[in-house]
Amino acid sequence: MSSSRRTKPSTNLAIPGRPPPPAPVVPPVDRYARMTAEQLIAEVHARRDQITVAFYAMGLLLRELSRPERYQAELGFQTFEELVDARYLTSRMTAMKLIAVASTFPEPQARQLGVEKSYALLRYASIQGAPRDAVRLVASNAVIDGEHVLDMSVRDVVEAARNLREQLHPPAPSEDEAAARRAARALQAALRKKGARSASASARRHERAWWVTVHLSPEDATLLA
Repeated sequence: MSSSRRTKPSTNLAIPGRPPPPAPVVPPVDRYARMTAEQLIAEVHARRDQITVAFYAMGLLLRELSRPERYQAELGFQTFEELVDARYLTSRMTAMKLIAVASTFPEPQARQLGVEKSYALLRYASIQGAPRDAVRLVASNAVIDGEHVLDMSVRDVVEAARNLREQLHPPAPSEDEAAARRAARALQAALRKKGARSASASARRHERAWWVTVHLSPEDATLLA
């Protein structure tokens, strides 16, 4: 006696008198992965003139094209940069910026911030060695330099990044600055050797030049006069 297994009826069948069921939603990343490299390039060109609203999708598309199996195996370019230039996708800097934003932020966050502010926050977080902390800064609306992240302008974030970089990695002194500081130390030692114990010499920058400033008590100034 044979038995037959009952099959579960499909839930995607159209029912007369009712609209057809919606097609399954395919995440953009998966959809782009299924495209050929030429199809990806066509998508980039289609969105290029709408970059202010389509920047996130462009970032995902460019990220897919940046894989060696895309630009090299499929298209024959030695580097991703060569592909960007040869196919007029965008500038190299813009391509790197869009890829970085799409690879770091969830789309809702990126759209809330815009591409320039997203990238500025990414750079800020990168200074401390944790680029993905940018997502946390936005989610918590953290305070940077006394201002909440969501209230900051792009310029504010760039300035905060510059301040943080100078705090963590102070620039090496220029030759002029180093020479002025050496001169200040030598002059201070010479004045004190002559009995001016209060003498203090320091290097100061004024109107694009370095100067040595000396501070003396009235008594020591009289002594040296």
